[in-house]
Amino acid sequence: MIKVLIVDDQKTIQEVLVGYLEGEPGLEVVGVADDGQQALTMVENFRPDIVLMDIDMPALDGLTATRIITERFVETQILILSVHDEDSYLNTALQVGAKGYLLKNTPAKELINAIFSAYKGYFQLGPGLLEKYLYKVAQSQSNLAEVKQMKEMMLQQSKLLEEMKSSYSSGKNQDDKYLGSQKYAALEKQLYSFQYQFDKANKKITFLQTFCVLLSTAFVAVLLIMIMMDF
Repeated sequence: MIKVLIVDDQKTIQEVLVGYLEGEPGLEVVGVADDGQQALTMVENFRPDIVLMDIDMPALDGLTATRIITERFVETQILILSVHDEDSYLNTALQVGAKGYLLKNTPAKELINAIFSAYKGYFQLGPGLLEKYLYKVAQSQSNLAEVKQMKEMMLQQSKLLEEMKSSYSSGKNQDDKYLGSQKYAALEKQLYSFQYQFDKANKKITFLQTFCVLLSTAFVAVLLIMIMMDF
């Protein structure tokens, strides 16, 4: 049985969430808190598996309460349930240890699924928020998975180009050959685009890796200097 604590300062929201979860096999609502401070006490008393946490509350806000709970009670997972869909709230929630971020208009079934998934250790983001988060990550940094995906796309594109070249070269008439060459040119242009993105991502990763090495080397050097100064 997954124990769930609901934290929200609005009675209407409390009642709606209780209505969603009550009677759901495998879930038990162990309590309802009106603010973050009350939530801390209830987490300590009931040790819930999942906390549905609002952000804007009196006494102690949800993000501060989330940070404290995740530090003190590592077995409790926090799912932020908020009206805010701005990046700043999402980023802060992840930084303070939330296991997921959902909007308050999330349908009952999706909310229940998110609770079960968070209980199993899976990170949860509501519809729309996931796309926004992935877009921001893609804009801010390139990673090895991205480079690998680009390599695969380039390989597939190269194979397709070879097949198409053979196909239109053996065309029976000039029209077939012309259409084939047009498609080939379009695919070739896409391949060059993939190659450009790949090179750009690769350079960024190489820079980051070099920077990390230099940073760690500098840290070790400073540490050795401090040790020598002690002697």
